[in-house]
Amino acid sequence: MSRIFDAIKRAERARRTSGKNQNAVTSDGESWERRRSRRWTLDVQVFVYGHKATQEPFHEEAHTLDVSAYGGRLVLAANVHPGQKLLLTNRYTQAEQECTVVYLGPRRAKTTQVAIEFNLPNARFWPVPSRQ
Repeated sequence: MSRIFDAIKRAERARRTSGKNQNAVTSDGESWERRRSRRWTLDVQVFVYGHKATQEPFHEEAHTLDVSAYGGRLVLAANVHPGQKLLLTNRYTQAEQECTVVYLGPRRAKTTQVAIEFNLPNARFWPVPSRQ
């Protein structure tokens, strides 16, 4: 029994040092990052365009909480739903990017944290100083 436990511990340490299976929690409570690309805490002003459930178009000025090459998290007042397609325009660079709503956080003070994912990775959409 002890050999099995020791083997599991060695495998966890090996995964931790190899960088694979990141953002998982080990048996000793440690965790590490498992994202496809680095995430930056960044407040970027964006224009968000989409359609309401009634197919009526909407647009809103919003801002990000954090971003990555694969998308980000926005604060929106508009009611959106997972799977909904949106178009973002970076207010600073005027770059446009299609995305999909992948997660809705709890609604607070008339806004919701909305996680979006780009159709194709695009780290250049965000004005991130260093892309390593």
